[in-house]
This record gives sequence, structure tokens and C-alpha cells, in this order.
Amino acid sequence: AKNMADGWDNGALESIAFMEKSLAQRVKAFGIDHPDSVKQWKKLNTEYNVAAMKLLQTDDFETALDLLNRAKQLTTADAKFGEPDDRKKLLAITYNNMSCIYKRRGLLKTALGFAEKALKLESSSSKADNPACTHLNLCAILSRLDRHRHALEHCQCALKLLKGEGYSGGVTPGMLDDFGDDPESSILAVCYHNMAVEHEYLGEFDKAIQAYYKSVEVASQELGEEHPIAHAFRGRWEDAQISADNRRKKEGGARGHKLSEYDKKIMGAGKLGRGPSKATPRGR
Repeated sequence: AKNMADGWDNGALESIAFMEKSLAQRVKAFGIDHPDSVKQWKKLNTEYNVAAMKLLQTDDFETALDLLNRAKQLTTADAKFGEPDDRKKLLAITYNNMSCIYKRRGLLKTALGFAEKALKLESSSSKADNPACTHLNLCAILSRLDRHRHALEHCQCALKLLKGEGYSGGVTPGMLDDFGDDPESSILAVCYHNMAVEHEYLGEFDKAIQAYYKSVEVASQELGEEHPIAHAFRGRWEDAQISADNRRKKEGGARGHKLSEYDKKIMGAGKLGRGPSKATPRGR
């Protein structure tokens, strides 16, 4: 596996070196404002970020950060390519990816700083891709810093954006950092899942169960009921229900016998002909 990774690294880095030379040649021949130069600038910046995130999966932090710093230099240098909103968009992507690297290394305050910079840029750019992803990244970082109320607020911001007109559902690449090796995930389902985790940390257990249920519902709709992420979220939802039952028993059952209609609905949805799945550990 390592040899395959090394082979990919060498090929990708050679390709990047060629693209760097190509950009320099275009700027020299046509000038920095020429459409060909701007197009190559965007292409190179994107390739820096894509390659860095692939390197992150092999824990090659040093090379990944080197590529991201090159991307940052391309968008912050005195010689400026493209329109201001294009530069903000690309720099926000780079800062978000830097945040992911520092989060993976456990440098959470540094990760938080880069994610906050990314959100500020996205908020001021009309071309920002999806600030919801940045809000979810901030949620994950703040949760690990035990700032759960603030983390939940970012999740709620993400949910509001995702339920707006721009969200079309389906699978979303790029959530590798928090959800293992699967290259596809439903960002809306992830959002509901993270909300559930934060509600649990805050002792808001009924809200947690409801959010876990929504994560299962959305993941099943967008990815399919047999998808690993749908299975994992179902396990966490069922685990939360078991914990809730145990708490009710310890409290003497006074509240446990008075389930709301919503509670009855989601408790019943767990009995759709499936045996209980093994619950997976919560957290990120």
C-alpha cells in the first residue's frame, strides 16, 4: 500500500511541477490578466488542494502543508490573478484544508483559527462553494475543545444553509476527515448526526434522539439503507434509544411511560423488520 501511495505522490507532484511551469510560461507570454493565465491559475490552485487532501489520508502532513502554502501564496501574492471573489473562494478552500490537517494532528486551536478565517472569507464572497461545510468543520473542532454549545450553533447554521434553495441532496465528496475512508457521504445526514452528538454532550437527550433519527432517515434516502454510513448512523440512533431507556428506568419510570407522539414514531421506526444493529462508538 505504501508503494502505491509513493507512486501516486510522485506522479501527482510531477504533474504539479509541470502545471507550475505552464502557469509561469503563460504569465510571461500573455500577462497575469489574460484568460489563459487565470484559467491555469485556478487549475493549479485546485490541484494543490486536491493533492494535499489525498496526502492527508496517508498522514503526509509535511508535503500536504507545503502544497497548501503554495496555494495560499498564489492567492495572496502582490501579483493578483482573477477577480477578488475568486481569490476569496480559493483561499477559503485552502484555509479549510489547512484546518483539516491541523485538526488531524490534534492542533485544535490552530485548526480553529484557519476554519474561522475560511468562514470569514466565504461570508464576504459571492462565489463561495458551501459555507455549510465550514460550519460543520468548526462544529467538529469546537466539540473536541469541549465547547459544545458553540459547536451546536455552527451545526444549526449549517442545517439552515443546507435546507435552503441551494442544496440538492445526494452524495458529497470530501468528508473523509471525520468519517473514515468512504469517499461519499450525505452532508445533510452528517449535519443531523453532529447535532445529535452535541445535544448528547449538553444533556439534551430527547433532541439528540430526534436528530439521530433524522440522520438515519436522510442517509437512507440519499445513500441507500445498506450504505455503511446509514448503518453506522442507525447504530448510533439505536444506542441513544437504549441509553434513554436506561435513564428512564433509573428515574423510576415516572417520565418513561409518557412518551410523546414523536417519540412513539421514532421508537417504532426502529422496528421495521430489522434486527438491532451493533452500535458504533459515538464521537468523531
